[in-house]
Amino acid sequence: MSETDLLLPPPVEENIESDKWDFSTKAVAKEAKTLFSLSWPVTAANLFNFSITSASVFSLGHVGTEYLGAAALSLLLCNVTGLAISQGMASALDTLCSQSFTGSNDRFALGKHLQRGLFLALVTCIPISVLWWFTEPVMILLGQKPEVARISGIFSRWMLPGLYPIFVAECLRRYLQAQAIMKPAMLVTIVAAPLAIFLQWFLVFSPYAIGFEGAALATSTVNIFIAVALALYIRFVEGSEVWGGWDLKEMLDGKLLFEYLCLGLPGVAMICSEWLAFEACSLAAGIIGETALATQTIVLNTCGLLYMIPLGLGVATTTRIGNCLGSNLPFTTKKVAWTAMICSFFTAAFNATFIMSARTSWGYLFSSDIDVIELVAAILPLAAIYQISESTGVIAGSALRGCGLQKYGAYLNLIGYYILAIPLGLLLAFKFELGLLGLWIGLSLGLFFVGFCEIIILCYMDWPLQAANALKRINYSYTPVDTEVTEP
Repeated sequence: MSETDLLLPPPVEENIESDKWDFSTKAVAKEAKTLFSLSWPVTAANLFNFSITSASVFSLGHVGTEYLGAAALSLLLCNVTGLAISQGMASALDTLCSQSFTGSNDRFALGKHLQRGLFLALVTCIPISVLWWFTEPVMILLGQKPEVARISGIFSRWMLPGLYPIFVAECLRRYLQAQAIMKPAMLVTIVAAPLAIFLQWFLVFSPYAIGFEGAALATSTVNIFIAVALALYIRFVEGSEVWGGWDLKEMLDGKLLFEYLCLGLPGVAMICSEWLAFEACSLAAGIIGETALATQTIVLNTCGLLYMIPLGLGVATTTRIGNCLGSNLPFTTKKVAWTAMICSFFTAAFNATFIMSARTSWGYLFSSDIDVIELVAAILPLAAIYQISESTGVIAGSALRGCGLQKYGAYLNLIGYYILAIPLGLLLAFKFELGLLGLWIGLSLGLFFVGFCEIIILCYMDWPLQAANALKRINYSYTPVDTEVTEP
């Protein structure tokens, strides 16, 4: 029996009659164990993957504060318009693949969804490439200093070769995760992380270094490696059983592409609205000064590192909810959602404790500037409080993605960040002269609002209706093969 067999719910016909609401301690503990089995490889993969980007920040931090700040702006732009959009578009696969894997009669439904995802990823990368190429004038329009804009523009151009591979890797991860195949991403990133560190040293510090541009080239090279390695794993090791081969008719089906976009675009809005909020705060930090910008970069990377823990739990939650809805198990799905919410409080407590225990020494890992180190120590306690709202928000949002309700997360993020977080943060930072501290107060309150509202949605969720919607979605994209027509 494979790992997938152990983690996925049994077929629909075996469970539909026995699906009952059971939130006993034993049932919750069993579900928590299942979520952990799914989440720990994802968390490990995310941590190694995060180290790939952090390696460039770490290396440039020791080249100079001006390079660290400028590269950070470029990385934020690339992350928001590249990684965030790729994750948002791929969130459609979170819903479609996880529900289809357990509920569809089409053996190759996952492969067809993947093909549509790869095609739309290619189309999406065209305008993003233009934006990355013209990063310098964009940064100048956003009020950055000419030298900072120049360095950011050069850095973004060297990131271009890794753009489409980012999208490909995100699609392949979702394809595997829907089958409860979590370990390949971890194995690939275990190899990719030391490769990234070596390339950062070789291209930035070694006698053969090409300068600060080497940090971006190293990141692009590793992104290409990850996409190729995942594709090879699927082809030769595990996951190809539901592929079915390329099918242009299925890939370019307008009705199904529209269905994909109806899930993917709200996913983009959901993720990008949050990332753009941090981009805006980083731009504001750049206006405050180089020390504030460098500190913002370090604190963001710290929160990003710890974010990988609830993110892994979120992926497991999305997969389990999608699989259970596809199997028409509404009450089991409800148990999964609330068990995951309980687990989110433990991850928040762990993250906050880590930040508070390391706050005075953490800045030394990224910078030798004493002003930056002291400001990092002052901001991190607020970042510790921020972990509570972030962890609960991530898990609640993941539950919504498993149901195909990305649009609600998008609406709440737009309100939470652009009506609450950013206006309040800017007011506190500049009007009340709280500086970077004011920006983080605004962000924390905005995310608290988002997480609270998402939990309210889960409280009033009609789970049988969500199961029925999942079956409708599966049937909508089902294409019968070799169907016989019987004469009346």
